[in-house]
Amino acid sequence: MSQLAIAWTLHQPGVHVAIVGARRAKNIEDSLGAADLDLTPEDLAEIERITVSAVQVEGASPEGVA
Repeated sequence: MSQLAIAWTLHQPGVHVAIVGARRAKNIEDSLGAADLDLTPEDLAEIERITVSAVQVEGASPEGVA
């Protein structure tokens, strides 16, 4: 699932890099799999359809916590 999230992030306009964190080397290895995902326009449209009603989150502190 994290690979899909990273690949989707990289397909967003204006996004040139996705910064990911990991607790273990295995997590980094798993995240690198996102580079092998080729999301089609249909894939991106389906993700948009699923997430269109999601709660909008913006900014560095979307929860209002300083």
